[in-house]
Amino acid sequence: MTMRVLLFTRYPRPGAAKTRLGARIGMDRAAALQTAFIRDELCMLASMQAATTLCCDPAAPLDDYRRLFGERLPCREQRGADLGERMLHALHTALGEGARRVVLIGSDLPDLPARQVQSAFAALEGAPLCIGPAPDGGFHLLGLSAPLPPGIFAGVEWGGAGVLYRVLGTCRTLGLAPALLEPWPDVDTAEDLAAYARRNRDRDTHTMALVRAFNLAPEAWKS
Repeated sequence: MTMRVLLFTRYPRPGAAKTRLGARIGMDRAAALQTAFIRDELCMLASMQAATTLCCDPAAPLDDYRRLFGERLPCREQRGADLGERMLHALHTALGEGARRVVLIGSDLPDLPARQVQSAFAALEGAPLCIGPAPDGGFHLLGLSAPLPPGIFAGVEWGGAGVLYRVLGTCRTLGLAPALLEPWPDVDTAEDLAAYARRNRDRDTHTMALVRAFNLAPEAWKS
């Protein structure tokens, strides 16, 4: 194994995941959409035959994730006191198990294209670190070809608009020069979901099937 993708997620339980989206459309619908997001991401990764591990929030048993997303999908518990520690632990574990390049993505990227993951792996040929920015000031992808210092995420306020700015500043302080990829939007809010629907109105995906079934943004695909 030389390349691996880590898909980071919480269990899609109503009220525990996609709560900003759920505040607008209902927590049950938001949880169902997160399940669809993950399924669409797994389909994308399968299309490029990427070795994938689902990195699971330990609030739910791994067997619950396997029942939802497939018994044969490798699953592993996230470990760490906060999101930064959990991501570093997962990335460093994959490197320690023999991956030469490892890419981590979140579970709110239902239309992330395979080319974005492929670009990350290509960037890691010449850089120890690559980052995929998100329009909200965070990042949607983090890739490593070598371990990072433990303080790389020190002081980061996860979920805030300054996440990427803070991480890039720390990289400069530590003498790291991350490769920056094309920005890509995640889906956190009802507005994000409407933008997703506009981009994907002609596609047949798990997420679009639910958007249509729930009649959440009909203006997004009507001409």
